[in-house]
Amino acid sequence: DVSRVSIPKRLGRAPAIVSSNEWGNSANMDRIMRAQAFAHGVAPGENTMPVGIMELNPRHPFIINLLESLPEDTEEEDNIPQSVKDTAWILLDMATMSGGFPIRDPKKYTARMTRVLKSNLGIESLKLADEIEPPELDEDADEPDFDMPDFDMDGIDLDSMDLGGSSF
Repeated sequence: DVSRVSIPKRLGRAPAIVSSNEWGNSANMDRIMRAQAFAHGVAPGENTMPVGIMELNPRHPFIINLLESLPEDTEEEDNIPQSVKDTAWILLDMATMSGGFPIRDPKKYTARMTRVLKSNLGIESLKLADEIEPPELDEDADEPDFDMPDFDMDGIDLDSMDLGGSSF
C-alpha cells in the first residue's frame, strides 16, 4: 500500500495523506489506467495497485492519541488491542482516499467500520430484529377526487398549438 512513511510540513490540519511517489503515477493517472485495462477486458492484478508515500502529521490529535494508545511492548502484534489496529487501518484508509487512491480491500474496510460502529453505538450483536408486519392501508381512502366533468379533451387540437418551440 505504501512504500515509505514521511513527516512533511505541508499537511496543515490533515492527520495523514497518501501521496504519489516522485516518479510514480498520480492517483488520477492510476484510475485512468485501471479503467482502460478494464475496458479492454484485462482485470488489474494485485501487483498493479498503486504504491504511495504515507505522510503523517505528528502534531495532529489523531496521530498523537494513536501513538499514546499503543502498549509499551509492541514486539508482538497480539499485544495491540483490536480497536487500536482498527484505528490505524482506518487512518490509512482515510489517507488513501484523501490522496485520491482506491481502498485496497473494501471487504476488510467494511469489517473494520462495522466493528467501530458496533463499539461506538454499544451494540453487542448484529442479529436482525424480528420482521414487522406493517398495517394494511385502504388505498382508495386518501386519493383526492379528480373528477372534472366540464373538461373536454376531445375539443382540443394539439397539432395547431406551439408546444415547445422557443421564440428567440
